[in-house]
Amino acid sequence: MAKYLATLAVAALLVTGCGSCDNYKFDAQGASYEIVVVADHNVWDGPAGDTLRGIFHRQFPMINRQETTYDVLRVLPEGFNKLVARHRNILMTRIDPTLTEATLGFSPDSWAKPQAVLNVSAPDLASLTRLITDNRDDIMLLLENAEKDRDVAAARSHTPPQITSLIKEKFGFEMSTGPGYAVRDESEDFLWLSYEMPTASQGIVIYTYPFSGVHDFDLEKLLARRDEFVKRILAENPGSHMATNPEQGFIEVVYKTIEGRPWAEMLGFWDTVGDFMGGPYRNFSTIDAANQRVIAIDFYVYSPDPRLSQRNYIKQLEHFIYTVNIPAL
Repeated sequence: MAKYLATLAVAALLVTGCGSCDNYKFDAQGASYEIVVVADHNVWDGPAGDTLRGIFHRQFPMINRQETTYDVLRVLPEGFNKLVARHRNILMTRIDPTLTEATLGFSPDSWAKPQAVLNVSAPDLASLTRLITDNRDDIMLLLENAEKDRDVAAARSHTPPQITSLIKEKFGFEMSTGPGYAVRDESEDFLWLSYEMPTASQGIVIYTYPFSGVHDFDLEKLLARRDEFVKRILAENPGSHMATNPEQGFIEVVYKTIEGRPWAEMLGFWDTVGDFMGGPYRNFSTIDAANQRVIAIDFYVYSPDPRLSQRNYIKQLEHFIYTVNIPAL
């Protein structure tokens, strides 16, 4: 009897106590760096569509594979149903002659959560194309911030406490990595974590060294220090280890501010001395003024399977830098 009454109570709650059901948001679907573009034939097959493809199909930089910045799924307006509306990234286009101007709007979590929805509206095709062209950087920034925020939230929610504690105890700062990472090697000034998958690997290397001056952040110095520490990452063959690969080329170091802290970011490729492994890396270095040291956080990817996205692996790792909290003086 008690069980029957409990069942009735749950049913009543579902029927009468769901005043917020209209506001319920499904979990967003779709892969990272994938976007649904809702556009009719006049938009997609004309200059506006060409502009959108030019934005999203740009070559993703500094990976050893041909991948676009975004994977685009085009949908006709009549095909935009409840299932498609749950996608993580959506760009809606609309031509309405009654509009007086072209507008770009951003609506987070419209039909799912977390979700980024961009609404591009204009009175005619020409003004729609101009709007997209003039705001291409804003469009990419809005989408990138949405992808970053998802990765940061997931990392902070799912990092095992033992990994968080280890980083805090060893280096004195906080950082999240998400699940799956295991300690591969460590010493007083060095920590190597990796997430090993059947045909891919994501790695995080944290190391520190004494700060000797601003020249520590010159490209040549950063490269030398990276090579010094990643030699400790050993491969399977005896005597083999990771190394920076200058022959594939790398861009000059980029200086940027992330969460209020200055960083030197270095993008490039790594390979293995005495073996055949390699892939892209991203290296972030900053000064810890309180301890007069340089903190370097290196992210690398090994993914030889062409069916897997190096882009998504390396971008997820890059976003982990936004979880770093280094105490100030």
